[in-house]
Amino acid sequence: MLEDTDDALVQQLATHLQHSGGDVERAYNAAPRNVRTVLRRQHVNTIQPKPDNPLCRFIGEDGLMRALGLVQLGLALLTLARVYDECHVALCRSIAAALKGKEDHQHSFGQNPCVDLRLLTEQLENDKATVEDQILLEAAIDGGRKAVWKPVVPMSFDKLPRLQSLAELLPGERSDSREYAGIGGGGGSDIISASLLGHLLRRSGKKRMELLISTRTWATGSQGKQGSKLGVKREVYNDGGPAVEANGRPIAGTFRVNSDTHTEGRDLETIPLSHHSQIFLVLDQGESKAKVPEQERADLKDQFHAVLAQSIRTIDTVLIVDTGGDVFGADSSGETTPDQDLRVQKAISTLSPAYNLVTVVVSPGVDAPADAPVKAFKAGGVVYTPSDDEKGRLLDILVNDYKMDGSDPSRFGKTILALQARLRGVVGWTSLDLPTYVVDTWDNPWNCFVYIRQCMSDIILMPTTSLLPLIEPVTTQS
Repeated sequence: MLEDTDDALVQQLATHLQHSGGDVERAYNAAPRNVRTVLRRQHVNTIQPKPDNPLCRFIGEDGLMRALGLVQLGLALLTLARVYDECHVALCRSIAAALKGKEDHQHSFGQNPCVDLRLLTEQLENDKATVEDQILLEAAIDGGRKAVWKPVVPMSFDKLPRLQSLAELLPGERSDSREYAGIGGGGGSDIISASLLGHLLRRSGKKRMELLISTRTWATGSQGKQGSKLGVKREVYNDGGPAVEANGRPIAGTFRVNSDTHTEGRDLETIPLSHHSQIFLVLDQGESKAKVPEQERADLKDQFHAVLAQSIRTIDTVLIVDTGGDVFGADSSGETTPDQDLRVQKAISTLSPAYNLVTVVVSPGVDAPADAPVKAFKAGGVVYTPSDDEKGRLLDILVNDYKMDGSDPSRFGKTILALQARLRGVVGWTSLDLPTYVVDTWDNPWNCFVYIRQCMSDIILMPTTSLLPLIEPVTTQS
């Protein structure tokens, strides 16, 4: 059945791109997995529409495909898939927002899912290099969208002071440290990035990280294992018990991770267990406090304090790790730091001066705001670029040890896959090997296309207490 669908799709693409079926078939078979996933999803949804799932209507689709037929075929298929995916993800988000009462359902994109592609085509015909630009969907008067090309905003952290070695004093440290703890601050794959830092610290010859903490939301917020549910309580199974205060009181929402531990949602906490003697899971209740039973409630700062106290060795420095850069907060678009990232930064800042506190961004630029380099500079940040040997080691760990390369559909992270692309030397638009089931879905689909920047192999380190004032929302008074 899949072969029949692909054969029909290839013939349709050949007709619209005005290329031979054989050439299109070879380009299609050579395309990244999720380019094929998105093109197939669009084809199937068009010929077999589902009553409960509205489809995007396109104005000028044929013209765009003719224009794409004039660029290299592999690039044409990648670009067409990017267009379809941008529209599909926007439509799903609009529908979800309307259902939650966050969007006027009568005037939303979900009510009029129409996208005008004619300007996209005109820009492409005038300059074929625009395929390297970003595709944006601008609101139209009728509630639909107008697709346009916009240049990708450059991003570089080269103006920051450069850290030559992780054996040096890190920003936020008052004196040399020996023992570190790593906190994944934004959920998901941040625990993997924290572990990667642990590997680099060990290679520096002076520092070690035995304790990792993964911060996850109390309710699941993104796809995990196939079939898992969104928005449900994140149950934790087969854990080793909670963190305990000095007086023996267990702290709710804290769980020692062992090899049998698993949870609702995306399980990543056990992956680095063989390289760290202690891993804890902390459930951040901030967005779900009203749903948490009174006897199970806990403040994030108390949870972190209790878990850090469980360390076998005395912790000198705590690294709060973000992958991608959305911890940098608000920019001119009005987007703010994700609530969980901000809650973690605020909770950890209360533990100063008991610990040196350093906020670390791995693979900056995946989802960082345009002014991230400015904020990093104002916060007193530095940039560390791993050596070629270190890059090779990180890639080996992610692919061969942690299996975070897309080969295991239960182990994935968008920012971690983007990091791997950069470690391999990729620059420009690429398709990430996310599991098919998180791409080909109407339930919170993940956009698998990312622009890989040069700076995504950098690591940014900043004093936590200096970054926090720069990312807290500004309160205005009328």
